[in-house]
Amino acid sequence: MLKQKIIAIFLVFLSIHVFAWEAGLFLSGFVNVPEGWSVLENKEDKVTFAAPGNSAFFQLKRYPGNSFKNIMDLYSSVSMELGSTGEGEQFLFDTRESYFANINFSSSGFNYKGYLVCIEGESEDLVLLAFSEFDNFDVYADFLLSSIDSFSLNESGLRYPGSISQFYYPWPGRDKTINYLAINSKNVAVSFDINEVDAARVLIEREARILVQYTKSDLVNSAWTRYYKLIYRDNYSRLKRISRIVDSEIADDFESLTPLEKSSILLKWIQGFNYIRTGTLSDLMGPVDTVFKEAGDCDSRSLLYTMLLEYNGIDSILMVSSEYSHSLTGVAVNGKGAHFNFNGINYLIAETTDNVSIGLIDSTMADPSKWMGIKF
Repeated sequence: MLKQKIIAIFLVFLSIHVFAWEAGLFLSGFVNVPEGWSVLENKEDKVTFAAPGNSAFFQLKRYPGNSFKNIMDLYSSVSMELGSTGEGEQFLFDTRESYFANINFSSSGFNYKGYLVCIEGESEDLVLLAFSEFDNFDVYADFLLSSIDSFSLNESGLRYPGSISQFYYPWPGRDKTINYLAINSKNVAVSFDINEVDAARVLIEREARILVQYTKSDLVNSAWTRYYKLIYRDNYSRLKRISRIVDSEIADDFESLTPLEKSSILLKWIQGFNYIRTGTLSDLMGPVDTVFKEAGDCDSRSLLYTMLLEYNGIDSILMVSSEYSHSLTGVAVNGKGAHFNFNGINYLIAETTDNVSIGLIDSTMADPSKWMGIKF
């Protein structure tokens, strides 16, 4: 029966066009599927990932860019090929005309339910299809959305919100209002669409629902890494303008400072935020929310700090510890104090929730073996 099911799924998309595909990803694209999912099918124009037990699936397929007249033609063609029913809506993904749909379809006696995203491009059109058996859809819905959302069109897209996030709310946000950042006792005006905070929160809670399912799994550390990476990706570009304003206001000569000096000044600013936990499943305030509210816990502040460092060209990592229930940041700058070695690089430890200098860490949390590094 299982073999029958897999064959039926393989026939969902017939291989019509040929494209190069490499290292589990199309040459120009990237994807970060949930932990435990594996490549089930690898063809030149299509790749299929499967959840453990082949209980849910994620397919990516490419067509030459001149195959369809427009995005609706692409969606209609795919829908007809699947024999699917459902509702959808057009949106923009990284400025490309795209279409999102909830779909139901049957194949060889099996009923499926899932999500479909079609993306139009000049050189190629893309179809992202994530689905499970109809009766198991509620179990896998978050995994399906997360799989699609993890796809990026190119390397630069690894720092932009994914297609599901951009469908939920346009990025960059179009409804900008004047908001304020508190920097050095000044309220600094910044134009920002605060609705992006809500969009980021939706992803955080979705990924938290996925993460808790790995609590007792051997893959828990990898699941934590994926969790933070998707949050980092979704928030990074939202902070671009904010980062520039922070740099210009936090010190008169900020641009001329050394990496250690910049890291120390940014750290001291973030340490001054209020300590707040959200009380949600994730218990995590998004980095953009954190900067506007001047509040957050160790995870929120460390993520924000790591992003601001990247905008300043300073290498850093997020450090998390289940043993200590705490998060820190490791900063690749020359300085005195405690270091954490990750992939051959010594990172100076930065505590974002306690008012201590960079390089200092509570002696009760100083065992390096209890920490896990995450590089974005």
